[in-house]
Amino acid sequence: MRYHVTTYGCQMNSSDTERLNAVLEHLGYEPVASQEEADLLFFNTCSIRQKAENKLYGLMRALKRQRQERPNLLVGITGCMVRRSSTRQSVKKDKLLSQEAVDIALRIEDLGQLGALLQEVNPELTFPSLGEGTLGNYFKIAPKRESVAQAWIPIQTGCDKFCTFCIVPYSRGRERSRPMEDILAECTQAVENGALEITLIGQTVDSYGLSVGDKMTGGFDIKEAIPNVVFNAKIFESESSKGHNVMAFSAQRQEEEKAERPFVTLLREIDRLKANGLKRLRFTSPHPQDFSEDLIVLHKELETLQPYIHLPVQSGSNRILKAMRRTYTHEHYRELIALIRKHLPSCAISTDVIVGFSGENEDDFQDSYNLLKELRFDMAFLAQYSPRRGTFAGNNMKDDVSVEDKARRFHELNRLLTETSRENHERFVGQAVEVLVEKQEGNRCSGRTTHFKQVFFESGRPLVGRLVEVKINEAHNWFLEGELV
Repeated sequence: MRYHVTTYGCQMNSSDTERLNAVLEHLGYEPVASQEEADLLFFNTCSIRQKAENKLYGLMRALKRQRQERPNLLVGITGCMVRRSSTRQSVKKDKLLSQEAVDIALRIEDLGQLGALLQEVNPELTFPSLGEGTLGNYFKIAPKRESVAQAWIPIQTGCDKFCTFCIVPYSRGRERSRPMEDILAECTQAVENGALEITLIGQTVDSYGLSVGDKMTGGFDIKEAIPNVVFNAKIFESESSKGHNVMAFSAQRQEEEKAERPFVTLLREIDRLKANGLKRLRFTSPHPQDFSEDLIVLHKELETLQPYIHLPVQSGSNRILKAMRRTYTHEHYRELIALIRKHLPSCAISTDVIVGFSGENEDDFQDSYNLLKELRFDMAFLAQYSPRRGTFAGNNMKDDVSVEDKARRFHELNRLLTETSRENHERFVGQAVEVLVEKQEGNRCSGRTTHFKQVFFESGRPLVGRLVEVKINEAHNWFLEGELV
């Protein structure tokens, strides 16, 4: 039996696919490189944007036609689009399963039940047990990593921030942090298997361990979340436009935390793995509300923590940040960037920005433009806002910025970003930098520096998964070119 998995979306989905691959191979399936060779196709879906979801439904219609020629082909769907696990045999009215191209809908949290679902579809099949503990916590399943040298390790799932544009609290559930001992065990195993770099991932990693009633097991009732969104939105409307109440609360909470924050403790513990061979430690993505000076200073203290921070801002306008329910102001965000540059002068910084959000006018956009111009980010991931059904904004706010204005604003920011990215790259020309090689096609190698800069160079030796020294000769808009030292 052969399988093929197609993954859409963020690095969390890619990490989940590594666990899905491990389960499928434990159940007796062998991986193949193309869909045409497979007996079982799985699609790990993304629902962060409505367009991504619509694209998948189009794919399902194409698969329905393909199955007429391959009647024994099995198709499974997992990821953020799946709210409950079921099969076409047991549920007839499920939106995904009713496409007739899909046999299994699998909540990734129910990964330990995959064998039972496959057996329900085909009773002639029998599968070995995955072992105790995997049914209640899919993170207990050891992943089959795509890279030996790099490990992306989730430390939490879900989100409690409820930004008005975001579907994650509904698709992934409320924020739940993994037990620290489980994370440390997975990190240790990854390093023992050859990992040189670990990246901790989560929706808001700097809030690790801070959620009320934080548990990794248990169901998520969407009805519990909806009143909280409305309730918090009403509070938000009553606050000053500068958002000082929100920031005062955040500062007060951090002041009251006498002990070290769980995320800082976790980073310290993982850094100890340098004795076992760990060279690099990263994390993504933090939230400005929970980001603090102690985390910045930690980069100077911990040998493995890399000089690169991704800190999403989304908008430079306080009015739009308030509408997005981002719980900070652009003034506070600027203070955080100033602290990073005070303590870590050479640190590379990237961000996320959305243009054309509901109600954004030219003044709001100019605030975003000015923020990017002032802060000179190494990279910014830009997006044109599109409403997402099921989010607070998608259900309650007008999409009132024209397609033309969204595109114009996007291109204006992209032109500015091209300038600042090239400017930041120029400082590396003439330097010898450490590169972890990620890909090699023929003699063409590429990898990342400690500052997360992509570097291309030539080598006739196989170097994937190795740390090498490269002298930078050329700076381009989005990457660097060099030669092996």
